[in-house]
Amino acid sequence: MTESEQRLFHGFDGLLFGALLLLSGAGIVAIWSTTGSVGFDSYFGRQVMYLAASLVLFFTLLYFDYHLFSDFIAILYLAAMAVLGLVLLFGFSIHGNKSWIDLGVLSVQPSEFVKIVVIVALARYYSGLEGDYLGFREMLIGGLIVFVPAVLVKLQGDLGTAVTFVPIYAALSAIAGIRRKHVVVLVLAAAVAAPLTWFALKDYQKDRIETVFNPASDPQRFGYQTIQSQIAVGSGGTLGKGFGGGSQGHLGFLPARFTDFVFAVLAEEKGFVGSIAILGLFLLVVFRLFRIAAEAKDRVGALIVSGVLGLLLFHMSVNVGMVVGLLPIVGIPLPFVSAGGSSLISFFVGMSLCMGIRMRRYVN
Repeated sequence: MTESEQRLFHGFDGLLFGALLLLSGAGIVAIWSTTGSVGFDSYFGRQVMYLAASLVLFFTLLYFDYHLFSDFIAILYLAAMAVLGLVLLFGFSIHGNKSWIDLGVLSVQPSEFVKIVVIVALARYYSGLEGDYLGFREMLIGGLIVFVPAVLVKLQGDLGTAVTFVPIYAALSAIAGIRRKHVVVLVLAAAVAAPLTWFALKDYQKDRIETVFNPASDPQRFGYQTIQSQIAVGSGGTLGKGFGGGSQGHLGFLPARFTDFVFAVLAEEKGFVGSIAILGLFLLVVFRLFRIAAEAKDRVGALIVSGVLGLLLFHMSVNVGMVVGLLPIVGIPLPFVSAGGSSLISFFVGMSLCMGIRMRRYVN
């Protein structure tokens, strides 16, 4: 083994990787508990296969220098936009969102992978700029890099996923350097756009927002999921009801119990202690990513990690807020824990890029 290979090997972050495995394992156990099926054609079996594919891709990407992706990001970005366009033409709908492509043996949601491409694209653009602060022109171009795919995703009917592009732009722009006056302009623009956005929402989207403030006003429709989720979280107590013991999750009262509301299942079965353990694992991942960003050997590496971190924090905060009834239901999964191959694989791809940046921080 050469000296360079030894440095790469010693740069592998075992704590980060272990936390990712534990989070993924917790999700698989929750899926098993609520479905009771372990066949290959079950949610449990598919999630195990998705995890296996994620790990293969995770370790495969570690062999490639992250600069390879950033150097050819223009080609990857254009290809990603073309794929999103194909989804609009030939994709099929799930729960009203035309955001899926059928590949025969499985279906994929390209928008999940496009988020990683956008992170690298924006990081590459910002890293090539001179100066300590972004100018208005640079911020505008950066916004176009992020919001063009976001608009394409919104046209697919998937508002929840489209919103997840916002923290990518916010996190990378903040790290790249944003002036105070530009922050003020963005805040004012958001304040002006908010009322206009409300009128652009569909009726069911407005109802979801309104039921956050009073779920009991519509307990059989838009408030149902929030009420059942709160019951599940509250009934878990300190130590939970145990594996398969949760009434809301195991008996099916809680909709989307192994996707968007899997954290409610974990809270019901593992209680307050288990919930804190899951959040503690996320906190460990966040801490390790902060460290990787700080130790990255160049600006593009630090920006890529910052983008992945911003995306992770947004997903985690919105999903948990949605589960406990503080935020409207927008269909954003809990990273590594919720069932779904596209989300799981895309987050492992992002983590592989971050791990590769760490492993190469002292390699010339």
